[in-house]
Order: sequence, then C-alpha cells, then structure tokens
Amino acid sequence: MDKKTIAVLLATYNGERFLREQIESLYAQTIKDWTIYVHDDGSTDGTKAILDEYAEKKDNFVVLDYPSQKGASNNFFSLLKRVDASYFFFADQDDVWMSNKMEKCLGRMLQIEKSTISKPVLVCCDACVTDEKLKVVSPSLWERSGAHPEFLTNFNESAATPFVTGCTMLLNKAAKESVLWNVTEKATMHDAFITLCVFKACGIVEPIRESLMYYRQHGENTLGAYSKENSRLMYKLKHLKYVLKKDMALLRMLNALGYGSFFKFMKYKFVYRSKCSKAT
Repeated sequence: MDKKTIAVLLATYNGERFLREQIESLYAQTIKDWTIYVHDDGSTDGTKAILDEYAEKKDNFVVLDYPSQKGASNNFFSLLKRVDASYFFFADQDDVWMSNKMEKCLGRMLQIEKSTISKPVLVCCDACVTDEKLKVVSPSLWERSGAHPEFLTNFNESAATPFVTGCTMLLNKAAKESVLWNVTEKATMHDAFITLCVFKACGIVEPIRESLMYYRQHGENTLGAYSKENSRLMYKLKHLKYVLKKDMALLRMLNALGYGSFFKFMKYKFVYRSKCSKAT
C-alpha cells in the first residue's frame, strides 16, 4: 500500500449526552490525516442528528448505513470488516482522548513495524478513569484494575484476563486480518477477542504505560472500569453469578480459537495472579 491510511472506528448507540465531546477530542488530535467511520446501532435519542451534522461539515467523517448489529461488540466487528485502512483506532462514544493519543500510539506502532514484516501488531495505552463529569477517579486504569500487562505476553498467558480495553487499541492491517479469519458468534467481547487473535497469530501486543485518554464512567456504560477490589474473595462470593458469566464468556472465546482445556485456563489464571501478588 503506497499511502498509509488511518481509520477511527466509532460505534454509537443512544450516546447524545457525551458524543459531541468525544468527537471534538478526535478533531483536536495532533495528527490530522485520518478518517472517522461511524455506525449507529439504532439510536432513539439525538445521536443520529449529531452524526449527520458532522458528516455534513467534515470531509473525513463518514456515516455507514446498514442494519443494527444488536450490540457494541458486533458493531465494532462490523466496522472493522467494512472499512479498509492501514491502521485502525477504536473509539467509544462517551470518552475523551488527550490530544497526543493518536500520535503516541501510531509512533509506537511504526517503531515496532520497522523490525517486523507483515506481523500483527496491537498497541494499547493506559487511561485515566473519570466520573461522568470527567473528574479523575484514578489516573491509571491498569493500576485501578490491578492489571499487569508484562505478565500477559502470549496466547497461553493472555487467557488469564482481558487487559486491553477497546477504546485504547490501535491495530495494523495484519492484526485486522488475524481477527477476521477467526471471528465467531462467541466473540462477545470485541477487545478481548481481538487481543486473543493477535496473540494466537504470534503477533505483538504492545502496552504504552501512559494514560492517553479519559475513560468516562457513568450509569449507561456497556462495560465499566474493572477495579482490583472486584478480585477479592468476598466480592467474588457476593457476585458469583457475574464472575462466572464473565469467565465462561472468556473461556468460550478461547475454545473458539483452539486454546485447550478448562484446566489449562485455570492454570494460567493462577500463575498470573501469583505473579501479580508478588509484584504488589
């Protein structure tokens, strides 16, 4: 490909409260040569009017019109399938990006690609967790959740926990292709599934240990910011149904990718937690 193209994939659904603020943060990026591709999943509020407004006044804002995908994960997969580009950012409708997010993530991507040829690469960053008014609750999503990306470096280890949040990701085209070869109805968490696919393809998942966006938490989040408090025994006992549901969803995705047995899954979760305990 002669010209490297950058796509920002934005999935929306009833997001009028915060959508404009997110879009404006994209247009405030230090990198300007990119295109936003957005698909709305059947909003009943003022979301579509906001999207139409930007599409009318911005040449690099493209609204794709096709049927509802019935959920955020399917919506992001549908965008990834339909859009052709060299690099892909994922944007949630309710966050705010720092002005250097794209520049830093793309810079790391290009640095990695210098020493790898046609290899799947996923770059991700940390994020500031905020309340709905963007007041910082935690300066680090990874610290808040107790995540240690340094212990999750291959397909086996990555089963321990899905540490990459979709809105922090940047993929190259080889990473996209590794996902589309494997996509399945069992891929109920698009960010976790994409990460697993990149690892399965012997690709690189590169964390940037810097918070480059504001990850807004409010009552309407599809998935909220996980807290390490949730990993404590009393929380798990109190919310056993939710914990089991999340683990089973992850296990189904792993099985769809040929991961192996439940015992292997539990082994690597135990190994990961042991390493985390020693690191804190």
